[in-house]
Amino acid sequence: MLAWQVQAWRYDAQIAGIKAQHAEAIAASAKSALRLTEHYRENADAALRKAEARSAQNKRDADRLRGELDGLRGDLAEVPGRIRTASREAVDQYATTASVVFDQCVRRYSDLAGAATGHASDVQTLMDAWPSKPR
Repeated sequence: MLAWQVQAWRYDAQIAGIKAQHAEAIAASAKSALRLTEHYRENADAALRKAEARSAQNKRDADRLRGELDGLRGDLAEVPGRIRTASREAVDQYATTASVVFDQCVRRYSDLAGAATGHASDVQTLMDAWPSKPR
């Protein structure tokens, strides 16, 4: 009977050791998960700060552009009156200049449309590739 008791003590000691190892593994895993979560949060916060800075810059650019467009609208509003009193040579020069400007606008618009399409495609690719739960 004494041998059984000694064997029980040994098994109890082994079980306690296994439980301690298991508790240490759980604690290490939780610590690692916390570090990873903190890393992800820092990256997300940095991305948000960058996005906010870009948004602020975009707003400043849009405000500046709006001011320039308001001035251009005023200039364009005066064109019909100027054309009525302009010489034939001045009207021809205006038409040539307007054609050049219009061509530049078309090219810029086409470039912008191409860039927007590429951006939309990139976003869709990222969304399609983003990990999701299986259905």
